[in-house]
Amino acid sequence: MSALLSLVEHAYEMAKTGEWARLRSEWEDFPVLGRRCTRYKNTSSGWTFLHQAAYFGEEQACRSLIGFGADIGAVSRNGATPADLSADKGHAGSLWSPSIDSDLRPSSNLWREAKERHTFEPMLVAYGNGVVKIPSGSRIYIDSFERILVGWHGTFSPPCGMDGESML
Repeated sequence: MSALLSLVEHAYEMAKTGEWARLRSEWEDFPVLGRRCTRYKNTSSGWTFLHQAAYFGEEQACRSLIGFGADIGAVSRNGATPADLSADKGHAGSLWSPSIDSDLRPSSNLWREAKERHTFEPMLVAYGNGVVKIPSGSRIYIDSFERILVGWHGTFSPPCGMDGESML
């Protein structure tokens, strides 16, 4: 077993016991570990780290994992997605959860990854339970997974917080 796989498996045990603050701190310090954790799937249950975070209702961990590229459609051995587990436990959905509608682009809140771009065509971006309309030629900001950064009330150029100040 590789040393990195050993670290990921240890991190999975931490996830199973709810040590999310410590895991998020480690992922922030070592992003490669966070990215590797998003690709891990427990062989017996089929659960991913995102399944664990959803089960515990850990919205910040879910956001971190999605930011690292976790598959929100990952299915466990019994057919459950992370969203299914979250709903079964009575946890609210995340504001930045990508839409299951393939015509909507996913949004993000990874402000530190912001890269400026300009749109070449109009875009519809999932945001909460709604849609943000972005006209062609607009300045936008994306994260490292090409997701559109969207702020409070659907602001995008730049994305802003509740106080109207740029999040970038």
